[in-house]
Amino acid sequence: MNAIAMDISRLIGRSHYSTPTGIDRFELQYALWARARSSFFVEMGRNKPIAIDEGRATGLITDLSKRWSGTALSPKQSMELEQIYAAIDGKISWCDLKRASAPAQPTKIKQWSLAAGKSLRAWLPAGPVERNAPFVHVSHTNLDRPAAFSWLDSRRRSGVFYVHDLIPVTHPEFVRKREPQRHLQRMETVLRHAGLVLCNSQTTARSLRSFAEDRGREAPPIAILPPGIESSFRQTNRSGVTRTKNPYFVIVGTIEPRKNHILLLQLWRWLVERDGDSAPRLVIAGKRGWENAQVFATLDRCPQLRDMVIEVSDLGDAALADLLSGAAALLAPSFVEGYGMPVAEAMATGTPVIASDIPSHKEIIGDQATLLDPCDGLGWRAAIDAHTSEYRSKSQHASQDWNGHFQVLDELLENAVQTVR
Repeated sequence: MNAIAMDISRLIGRSHYSTPTGIDRFELQYALWARARSSFFVEMGRNKPIAIDEGRATGLITDLSKRWSGTALSPKQSMELEQIYAAIDGKISWCDLKRASAPAQPTKIKQWSLAAGKSLRAWLPAGPVERNAPFVHVSHTNLDRPAAFSWLDSRRRSGVFYVHDLIPVTHPEFVRKREPQRHLQRMETVLRHAGLVLCNSQTTARSLRSFAEDRGREAPPIAILPPGIESSFRQTNRSGVTRTKNPYFVIVGTIEPRKNHILLLQLWRWLVERDGDSAPRLVIAGKRGWENAQVFATLDRCPQLRDMVIEVSDLGDAALADLLSGAAALLAPSFVEGYGMPVAEAMATGTPVIASDIPSHKEIIGDQATLLDPCDGLGWRAAIDAHTSEYRSKSQHASQDWNGHFQVLDELLENAVQTVR
């Protein structure tokens, strides 16, 4: 296997976090793959890549793999799961428990990371990136800084970029005010420097081709390569034995407008008014995002939803897999997605899925789940009622693991090298 040069700027910047985002996990899997190829790692400087000391890069990747990708529940996560299940069954008050929790203090991991981040860089002459070594960038990080990638000139033709979505460009109403312009610049960087673009779905690939066409540009070669499923979700079997007395549903992801949490919160308010304490519980697994004041106010102040909606912001993969495997269904009412990782993960555990009928979900689900218009409140209510009254067990979805993902990638890179030759 030929070595590659991989940009791990995001991992360095996110190394103090106890749990990863989807993009964090994605870049970590690529870093593990690259390390197995005896590759070398870089961070983007102002106008060129900066080589990362091999030992320190290996140490960072190993540490993050242990912290983020473990399949066994840590004592802390086990305790939190027990508290969640107890809250679902009304044995404890989740609101009171969270209120009594001490505010988070900077951890030793964070303090070490912030202090030592710069020392990961090898401020020694490292020589240019080998001309035949493909440069791989998978996180969107720094792509809005064109000068940082100016060294990737047309002679190299070996920039490999993974594009996760074009949502800030195609749906600017769902993101921060400055994000559309920044993402536009990211995609311009990809069009200028990519010899190969990897996309997570046909939906994303179509958006990228349209983006190039609108600018009179020719899109680079594009390959569809969906993410692999983390081991935690593939190894968790849905036993059919309920973990709680009360049924519960789960929505996974950052609490941001495009995820459409407001639909579920208004629906849950109606369910509680109709059914009282016998209404199912809703578990929201994800951190709070941006420009979502109404949702945050509803979560914080709506009396009907107190202890009926459980907000959890920091679950690791093993805990999330356990939570999903006992749920009546995963709910995914998003207005738009580049892929839809929680849907794929739920299907891997055998958990039923109720999702919006958007193109990216259809690619993953096919006819194996309930698909509804994200604005069809009555349809969502009927589907949730059906899953509440009838606990449906489904077989696990035949999902691709990361080994399969990288086997395809190895073939793509080998073909790309032969084409250049």
